[in-house]
Amino acid sequence: MRKLIAGLSVVFMVGLFASCNKFLDEMPDNRTQIDNLEKVKALLVTAYPAKCYATWLEPRCDGMADHGATLDGTQPSASFAFIYTAYRWDEYPSMENDDDAEAYWTACYGAIAAANHALEALDELGHPKGSEPYRAEALLCRAYAHFCLLTLFTDFFDEANRGTNPGIPYVTEPEDVINKQYDRETVAATLAKVKDDLAEGLKGVGTASDFVQPKFHFTLDAARMLALRIALFERDYPSVISYASQLIPQPTNFVNIVDQQQQPLLNADGSEVKIPHPNDVASLFCGSNLFDWRSAMSMYSGSTELQLAFSNADNANVILAAEPYSLLNRTAMSTAYTRYTHGGKEFNAILGANASGVNWYMPTYGFNGAPADAPGFLPKIYEDFKVSSINANTGQPYVRIALFRLEEALLARAEAYAMTGEYDKALADLTMFSQRRVQSTNIVEYYYSRDKVVDYYTDVLTLSDHYMNSDFNAGRFSAALSTYEGKLQRGLVLAVLDARRMEYIYEGMRWFDILRWNIPVTHTMLSGESSTLTPDDDRRVIQIPETTSLSGLEKNPYDHIPQPWS
Repeated sequence: MRKLIAGLSVVFMVGLFASCNKFLDEMPDNRTQIDNLEKVKALLVTAYPAKCYATWLEPRCDGMADHGATLDGTQPSASFAFIYTAYRWDEYPSMENDDDAEAYWTACYGAIAAANHALEALDELGHPKGSEPYRAEALLCRAYAHFCLLTLFTDFFDEANRGTNPGIPYVTEPEDVINKQYDRETVAATLAKVKDDLAEGLKGVGTASDFVQPKFHFTLDAARMLALRIALFERDYPSVISYASQLIPQPTNFVNIVDQQQQPLLNADGSEVKIPHPNDVASLFCGSNLFDWRSAMSMYSGSTELQLAFSNADNANVILAAEPYSLLNRTAMSTAYTRYTHGGKEFNAILGANASGVNWYMPTYGFNGAPADAPGFLPKIYEDFKVSSINANTGQPYVRIALFRLEEALLARAEAYAMTGEYDKALADLTMFSQRRVQSTNIVEYYYSRDKVVDYYTDVLTLSDHYMNSDFNAGRFSAALSTYEGKLQRGLVLAVLDARRMEYIYEGMRWFDILRWNIPVTHTMLSGESSTLTPDDDRRVIQIPETTSLSGLEKNPYDHIPQPWS
């Protein structure tokens, strides 16, 4: 079955109302008939990827280390072997595991199949009254799954060559044959189809009242989040600002920070230091809707409760939630299950200081008997273990995650403001973000200012080999690094990237920032072997599954690997 669906034969999704084994024993013409709107709604529940990319993206990122063994001194079980291939950026980061890159590819095309069958059913039903939100949901699900595949399995972030780089098959109709042949077309062509589905979906997208569990469906806010992420990855910053501002108000009422003489504090460039007024509508919105990590520690007594707090679909900050099959909870537990995870120093740096001047507040835990260099554990990922055999105590692990949340919109807008020269607006967004993330509750302590950002990042920005100064990022900034404005603009981007790295630890989102901002990554094995993933290294593009050759797909070319393991 794994080989079949990896070859893009995703007709199995119409077996929603029967078991997989039973469906595979039947001819397609005997499948369940989707003959009313209620069945369409039920089918759309499966139009979201049933797997998670974080498990095999996080080990590819910077800050990861080889600890030599798991916490108890043993080697990881076979269930975690795929993390080894991800850590080494092997061409095929798959070990026939249900939580690896190939499984995610399969899950995305399975979701696409469900969306296509829903659209076909709606056409056959004549689009009955009240069906428009579900047609829009199907289009948005199809756009989302294709976009995820596009950004992972193609050289999407090579902007200059999107018109020639191979894309992925954009499937728009249900399959009726096994191993149907497909053309990869180009990244630009695939992206255009994603945006067409998005635009069409936005026209009829539903509101929360259209769904029994709206946080698990594409509502208008979720559609805006998808549009925002696409715009951010394309570096379409005006659109990022527009979509983010439809989700989070922009502050309009500010207050001065004053010095000891109660005079307005000035930055080195002569500008006044101002922050959003605590009673400004945007401040109040963020204070009410962003998740407060400080309160989580006081409200909940143990790690299990904290995990639920971070992933509860009832939280105001969660825009779109999911519960896919995944070992993410276990791979995130430091070295408890896998030897390849964050190094202790890197873990503390990610969750430690920031340019606001007040450290992030992270309710981290440690493990008894862990080595001194082992990282702690942030109880963030909640696992639902579905028991399939009570007697044998066996089953399947599912995790609760947010596919979109408000924090992403706020940080994306801050980056967009920085890149469009609206520095004070970027500072305001960073300040509103930090009000729910730092140890202090006194805004006079934790605000972001021009001088704070410049002072915090000047040392790293003066390094000639820093990625912000590399040829790969040349031409992106409006001011020269030698100027105050040049340091401020780059520093603001770094502040956003640091906040995103902290916010999305364990969730794999750092990988997209590595690709977007051409960040080199060096991994070292315990044996001393190391390799650096440079911005022009083909290993940054995850290889499509081998079995897709059954559908006529050519694999990604791997002909430029500057630094092998040595």
